[in-house]
Amino acid sequence: MENDFPSPARDIRFRSLFETTPELILYQNEESIILDANPAFLMLVQEPKENVINRNYNEFLSEDVQLLYKEKLIEAFTGKTVRFDLYTPQGNSAPRHWDVVKIPVMENEKVVGVHMIARDITEKMQAQQEILEKNKDLQQFTYVVSHNLRSPLTNALGLVEVLEILDPGSSDFESTLTYLGTSLRQLDQVVRDINTILSIRDKEGLVQIESVPLAQVVQQVVQNFQEALNECGGTPRVAIPEGIQVLGNRAYLYSIFSNLLSNAIKFRSEQRPLQVDLTVAVKDGQYKEISFADNGSGVDLDKAGADMFKLYKRFHPQLSGRGLGLYLVKAHVESIGGQIEVSSRPNEGTVFKISLH
Repeated sequence: MENDFPSPARDIRFRSLFETTPELILYQNEESIILDANPAFLMLVQEPKENVINRNYNEFLSEDVQLLYKEKLIEAFTGKTVRFDLYTPQGNSAPRHWDVVKIPVMENEKVVGVHMIARDITEKMQAQQEILEKNKDLQQFTYVVSHNLRSPLTNALGLVEVLEILDPGSSDFESTLTYLGTSLRQLDQVVRDINTILSIRDKEGLVQIESVPLAQVVQQVVQNFQEALNECGGTPRVAIPEGIQVLGNRAYLYSIFSNLLSNAIKFRSEQRPLQVDLTVAVKDGQYKEISFADNGSGVDLDKAGADMFKLYKRFHPQLSGRGLGLYLVKAHVESIGGQIEVSSRPNEGTVFKISLH
């Protein structure tokens, strides 16, 4: 039995665990003074042991969590094991998610100190958040798709019933047949949209990532839209150096900028000629922030912000469109490990910021 081990053997086993575990372990007194700290904690705060012992643990915590830690320490000194989690830096470290346990140490039925064990659960929390976001996105996808399928399908079924009772030679039969064709084409378009979206979802995590010359892709998009730009008097201004490379997928990058430029042309302002500016800035030497800005009709983000990249959301109902373009833009950006943000004001234009490595 474990309790039959002599005290020195138990001490050796505990010390081995204390020294080698990746979890942070501190031994504190009631005033939160650190009496011992394991190598994992010392490595995190980048301090030698002599600089940590006999210091108040608050010195390693941000002010917003100090009161919580104090309350939990006081609770542990009542003889109760306390467990909680929070998001905070320790020392000069970056903020992380921590699962914290405070275990009272008893001698002669009295609490003489508390061991704090903190386990880094950042990756677990991030994975849970990703699952929640995907589930939320899937629920929205299921609802919207079923709604968009149901409408043309219901129309088509109703028109078929009407055709069954009409004289094939009548004008009503011909017009009803035309409406039926329209409904079926709408239904076909929704099915095509579903296939497009599902093909992106199926390839998540499998997209071939490569170094892509950004200027070449953008120039190809602009060239393919040159006729439409000429017709509306639009001016694209591209200020992307030839040497700039981004990690991504060439086809996805083409789709991103093609959808953005298509939207800029479609939703241009009637008060001024369209102008589109594409620029890139290297941030912190690590990633590229691509700016796609137009002077078009813009969007009121106070009303539409939460729906900006959602499926089948349209913000200019007077113009034709399916509300799929920006959904695909965001899906493609995220599939290649990037992020996208938008700023816009009615009648003042829209700016998309895309961050890629």
